[in-house]
Amino acid sequence: MKVLASCAAGLLLVSCSTQTCWKGGIPMRETETHAQWGAEVDINKSANHVKIYRGLAHPVGDKSRYEKQVKQGDWVEFEGFKFHKEPAELPAGTADKVLDLYKLSASHEAQAVKTTCDGFHPDYALVWSKGGQQRVLQICYGCHEWKYFGPGGKVHTDIEDKTYFKKLLPLLPREKNRR
Repeated sequence: MKVLASCAAGLLLVSCSTQTCWKGGIPMRETETHAQWGAEVDINKSANHVKIYRGLAHPVGDKSRYEKQVKQGDWVEFEGFKFHKEPAELPAGTADKVLDLYKLSASHEAQAVKTTCDGFHPDYALVWSKGGQQRVLQICYGCHEWKYFGPGGKVHTDIEDKTYFKKLLPLLPREKNRR
């Protein structure tokens, strides 16, 4: 019986590292759709010289590493979260490709209640300014969510399953040893 329970637990863990674990998410409601459209319009008008930053370790899931990184300094903060000070070195055009994904309504789902993550903490932030106002797109791989901060406020949605696994992860790889 212990072997059977152990095998079942193993299968559950394996299945959660695949697309099947994140099924769910519901289509965006009208208010979310309109907010995302507003973000799309703003991105089309403002996104130039976009920099991509990697987030520090998760403050709950990897508390000791996070505290060590904060203590060492060399970080910047965008919309309440800390990121490595130097922008990530990624292939040219990566920011444009990520923003193109974000602008597609099909890349979003309504926010679902999460029970398997340690809370929103962005792995990446895309940051730029226009007219003295900063814009930030935060991407959390643990929650499969993105948050856009712009002149119209905040837009917070889930990342659609296929977008996350097949399009976003190849552009912005998940950092090893990150929860």
